[in-house]
Amino acid sequence: MQLKRDTDYALRILYCLKLNNDDRGTDTTHGMTLTEIAAQTGTPKIVAGRVCENLKESGMIKMISEQEAAERVYASDGTLLNTTLLDVIEAVEGTGQLFAVFDKRSAVYKNCEMQIQNVQKRTDKVLARATLGKLFEQKPGF
Repeated sequence: MQLKRDTDYALRILYCLKLNNDDRGTDTTHGMTLTEIAAQTGTPKIVAGRVCENLKESGMIKMISEQEAAERVYASDGTLLNTTLLDVIEAVEGTGQLFAVFDKRSAVYKNCEMQIQNVQKRTDKVLARATLGKLFEQKPGF
């Protein structure tokens, strides 16, 4: 499975917002502007805006305000670290289905459907156990 670059950007953005929360404690009223997020994550601003909107629609982050010149301010809350990798993938990719592109009418799919479904279930379980809290843990040598 190859994920879209937007999933990488989403993880960068979520990590950036997590660090912003760490710096501010529990105060989530002071988020980060889209310009700040883009600069700190190395994400093109237009892409950061699209990804932030996907994350907002999925409930992973919130938009605090929209300042003049359409500058949006985003923040996360205390539930961010409970978000799973599967949640992020589905928010950005639209699906976590490994075999979504398969032609369901093909002989391969018809003959292997049960095995394909089993692989998908196992993959979903692994991704659903991988929380951002575990992913973002700071360890020596990270």
